[in-house]
Amino acid sequence: MLILAMLTELDAEEQDLVLEIWERYGETMYAVALDVLGNREDAEDAVEETVLHIMSHLDKFMGRDGDSVKNQIVIYIRAVARNAAIDAYRKKKRRGGREIPMPEDAPEPEDDAPIPEEIVLTRELQKTVQDALNLLPRITKDAVTLFYLEDYSYEEIADTLAIPVSQVKGRLFRARKKLREILGGV
Repeated sequence: MLILAMLTELDAEEQDLVLEIWERYGETMYAVALDVLGNREDAEDAVEETVLHIMSHLDKFMGRDGDSVKNQIVIYIRAVARNAAIDAYRKKKRRGGREIPMPEDAPEPEDDAPIPEEIVLTRELQKTVQDALNLLPRITKDAVTLFYLEDYSYEEIADTLAIPVSQVKGRLFRARKKLREILGGV
C-alpha cells in the first residue's frame, strides 16, 4: 500500500521507470529475498522494502542507458534486495522469529506433499550450500549466482560483470573447485 502512495507522488517519467524496473527485475528481487529468507511472506516484504529503497533513489537510474549501465543496475538491485532480506531476517530474529499458527480451517496438505523430514533435510542442505556460497569471494559468488540461480549464459555474465568470458569461466571453475572442497561429500 505504501508503494502505491509513493507512486502517486512521482511524475510520469519516474512512475514509468519504477514500473519498468519492476517488470524487468521483480522476479530477481524476489528470488534473492527468498534465497536469504526461505519464506515467501518475508521475501515479499523484503521485495517491498527493496522497491521503496529504489524509489527513493531513482536519481541513480534516471537518464542512464547502455549495456554497462544496465549491468550495474542489475548488480545494484540484487545488492539492495539482498540487504533488505538480511535486514528482514535480523528483525525477525530480534523478535524471536515467532510464527503465527495456522488457522484450524487451513487446507490439508496434498498426499504428494513432502513429509516434514524431507522438508528439514532440504532446508538443511540449502543452508549448507548457502553457507558455502557465502565463503566465496563476492566476485566469484556473483558469477555463481548468475550462472546457476539466474540461468545466465557465460556471455550474459561477462556483460553483466563487465569482464571477459574467459574470466567468467575461470571464476566458475574456481568456485566449483572451492565448493567441492568446502562441501566434501554433501
